[in-house]
Amino acid sequence: MAAPTARSCCVADVALWSALMDRTMYAESFVEHRDGETPETLRWLPVMYRAAAARLEKLERETEQQYPGIFEHLDTERAAAGAAVPSWCWLPVARVQEVLAHHYTSSGTGVEGTSPTAQRSVDAARLASIGAWRAAGRHLVHPDDDLVPWPHEAECDEGDEMPVDLPGRWPLFGLYVVFLSPNPAVRAEGGFLHLEWDEREQRAALRIASDTEPVAGLERLDAQSLHLVGETILEAARKTVRAVPSDTVLAASSDSRPDRSAMLLAGKSRFWVGAADRLTSPQVDFVDAAQALGRAPGVLWPPEQPDAKGGAPSLWLAMPASA
Repeated sequence: MAAPTARSCCVADVALWSALMDRTMYAESFVEHRDGETPETLRWLPVMYRAAAARLEKLERETEQQYPGIFEHLDTERAAAGAAVPSWCWLPVARVQEVLAHHYTSSGTGVEGTSPTAQRSVDAARLASIGAWRAAGRHLVHPDDDLVPWPHEAECDEGDEMPVDLPGRWPLFGLYVVFLSPNPAVRAEGGFLHLEWDEREQRAALRIASDTEPVAGLERLDAQSLHLVGETILEAARKTVRAVPSDTVLAASSDSRPDRSAMLLAGKSRFWVGAADRLTSPQVDFVDAAQALGRAPGVLWPPEQPDAKGGAPSLWLAMPASA
């Protein structure tokens, strides 16, 4: 489905919109009772927004129920980290694990039978993904089909390049990449993307938490890590598995063969690596979805700072840049 073309808007309009608009008002651009005003070719857009917003609200609510006050604790930890953590990383997963160990001794989700330490590792990866997205301002990005096709095939060619330069062009702490679900009962699905800095190893990684189950839930987020090393995705997966076998759910599976685990990790990560690479390319244009519906002036991507008011997400449409 083709994305709409960006409309021009003056700087004064942008400033006025930023000053007066909060996310509660923003979400009203997508309410169901306005669907009749929406051109037929764009009616998928508010439907997808509402479904995605509901998924993400459920994830945040479940997280707060499982770990009361967790995001306040993590924000405090990020402030304490300061310049020890690069500006493109919200909070290393190891620090999230430390917060869980200190403040939550019996909470946790995860695979039945896992030890508390292993469970904290899995939950920490999930919480870091949600927390990075929250800290960035709750931004959803929907790529045009010509940019990032969906649904995807979980196969990895040995020649697929690994974009190790992502930290130099990463726009926000975290993103949620959203798509229309092929399941009409689900309507929207996607995944969290953020970059992580390993302070001990002095190494960057792409963190992925796919959110594609029919029913959203914290324990259903499939969290993976892929080190930003090597020339290909498969090479990066091999080095990731060999370096930190316990850092990926796949490597800790019943299949103990490292190369098999690396191939599985590469296959699961391939689509998301490509999405991260394309969405941070200078050959991509972003349009605010409310603007595309004619219900808001335009704003610039990337946003300069998170919105202070309201918890509803903003939605951006990404498309190949015009020639």
